[in-house]
Amino acid sequence: MKTSMTAALIFASIAGFAGAANADLVNGTITADNHYALYSSQGNVFSYHGGNEITSGGNPGTYNWSQAEPYQFEVGEFLYIAAWSDDSVAQGVLAEFHSDALGTLMSGDSRWEVYGSNLNRNDGDPHPDIFEIANHVGVADANMLWEPIFVGDANGVQPWGTIAGVSDDAHWMWRSDISDADPLNGGSGNGEMLIFRTNVPTPGSAAFLGIGGLAFIRRRR
Repeated sequence: MKTSMTAALIFASIAGFAGAANADLVNGTITADNHYALYSSQGNVFSYHGGNEITSGGNPGTYNWSQAEPYQFEVGEFLYIAAWSDDSVAQGVLAEFHSDALGTLMSGDSRWEVYGSNLNRNDGDPHPDIFEIANHVGVADANMLWEPIFVGDANGVQPWGTIAGVSDDAHWMWRSDISDADPLNGGSGNGEMLIFRTNVPTPGSAAFLGIGGLAFIRRRR
């Protein structure tokens, strides 16, 4: 009877930690020159969380990149940002995220990686749906096509100036281009749309291991 109670407590604790992991909320702020859409995944289930304007004008804001958008959503295993430009002047993604699992994660952090889909999107194109993103992610995973990101200057650099709501420590990021030392400037069509991703640690994993250790000890007794 005591053994059954111990097992029940262990499984209840595990379920509690799993629930806590699923309930971990991400707070994020993002902008992109010119366009982005935000997603997450848990297992093979993808979720869409929004994006900026599909036209060049901002609402509010002068341009679609001039004012960042805030988000709050339940964390999964991965975060994704799909991004594409109008192939003119400059391009980049600027963002920061906070959660118990992630801690603080900013654009330019080495935890990001990027995949160039070689699908060109432009002003007016709709945000990709979750099925399109899942397909691109599957191709990148199967063929090991994820690359290190290109890290540019921090928030405050021209031509964008300072983007309110995003830390001054966040850096503009894009995909490296072997033909261009600075792919953030000069207009780009390199592999766009791009997909940025980062893995999200599971909160409570250390505690989960502790529970497993406790169960092992109790069995040996």
